Amino acid sequence: MQTTQSLRIVLANGCLTGYPDAGGLWSWLLQYPPGLLELGHDVYWLELMKSTGSDEKDADRIATFLERFTKVGMRDRCCILLRGRSEEDWDFDRGMTAGMASQRFLEIAKSADMVWNFAGGLKRRLLSLFKRRVLVDGDPGHYQVSALSWDMGLHDHDVFLTAGTKLGQQDCLVPTLDVTWHPFLQFVFLPMWKAAPAPQRGAPFTSITHWYWGDVWYQGRMISTSKRAAYLRYAELPNKTGYPFELAAYIHPEEPGDRELLESNGWKVADPYVVTGTPELYQYYLSTSRGELCCPKPIYTELNTGWFSDRSAGYLASGRPVLMEDTGISSVLPCGTGLLTFGNIDEAASCVEEINANYAKHSVAAREFAEAHLSSTVCLNRMISACY
Repeated sequence: MQTTQSLRIVLANGCLTGYPDAGGLWSWLLQYPPGLLELGHDVYWLELMKSTGSDEKDADRIATFLERFTKVGMRDRCCILLRGRSEEDWDFDRGMTAGMASQRFLEIAKSADMVWNFAGGLKRRLLSLFKRRVLVDGDPGHYQVSALSWDMGLHDHDVFLTAGTKLGQQDCLVPTLDVTWHPFLQFVFLPMWKAAPAPQRGAPFTSITHWYWGDVWYQGRMISTSKRAAYLRYAELPNKTGYPFELAAYIHPEEPGDRELLESNGWKVADPYVVTGTPELYQYYLSTSRGELCCPKPIYTELNTGWFSDRSAGYLASGRPVLMEDTGISSVLPCGTGLLTFGNIDEAASCVEEINANYAKHSVAAREFAEAHLSSTVCLNRMISACY
C-alpha cells in the first residue's frame, strides 16, 4: 500500500564519517534521503561520529560528509554528533554537534514519526528520543545469529526491516528471535543512475568487497561470514572461462598468498580506495565494467536468506548484467535475464558464457530489471507501509 501521508523520518547511522574513502558505502546510504524526499517526506539524518583524535582530521571528515549530503538536498537536514575517543557513548548533553544545532535536532527527534536505525547503530539512550524505532538490518543471518549470544539492542525497536527477503519463510534457516521481520529489497534512486554505453572491449567482470576472515557458530557448525571465503570458492573462474575478472579488494600483504592465488587464476586485483574512493568513482567503476560477479557471504547462501546486494542493484541500474551466487533470491525475483544466479563454479561459468553470447540483451534487461523491481519509489513505500 502506497503511503500518501507526509511523515517526518530520521535516518540514523554510525559509519559514514569513519569511512570517507568507502564510495560504495556512501553510494548505498546516500540514496535513502533523496528517495524519501521525492516521495514527499520530511527527512533528516543523524550521524554518529567517533573522534579520530585529530581536530584537523575530524574537520575534514565533517566537511566531506556535509559536502556529499548537500548534493542530495540534505545540507540543512543533518546533525553529526561527535564523541571524544575516551567517551563510551554518544550524548547530546556532552557531545559536540556539526551541521544542525543539537537543540534543533532534539526538537526534530521529539516530533519525528519514526527513526530508521541502520544496523542498530543507535543504542537505547538515543533511541529513547524517538516514539517509533525501526531497525534496518542489511546483514541478514549474521545479525540474527550474533543476537543469540550478544545484546544487539533488538528489543529496543518496535519494527524490524531486513534485507533478508526470505526471513520467516519455512526454507530460511535464520532465527527470527521471536519478532516479525519485514523484508525489503536494496533499491536504487533511479535519477542517480544512468544506463551506461556499452563497455570497452576487454572490460572485466568486477566487484568490490571487503577481504577478511570471520565466522559464527550456529546449530553445531561454523558458518563463514567472510567475503574472502566466498570469492576464493570461485578463484578459478577467469581461467575456466577465458574472460577477464577484476576484484577491488584491499588484501593485506600478510594474507596467506591470496593475491598471488587470485592473480595466478587470471584475476586482476585493484585497490578499492583508489578506484571506488568516492561515490562518483564508485558509480564510474560499475558503469565501465562488463558486469558483476557477486559472491555473497557464505552465511547468506547457507541459511537461504534471500539477501540481495545494493551493489548489484547499482550494476543493474547502470545497464550491467549481474551474475550472483544464489542466496534464495531466485525464488523472490525473476532471474535469468539481466540478473543470473548460480550455485557452483560450473553454473557460474555457464552464466558468463550466456551473458557474453547475448550481451546486448542482458545489458538492456539489467536496466529494465532495476526500473521494474528496484526503484526507490516502490521499495521505500513498501518499507514505510511495513512500519505501521
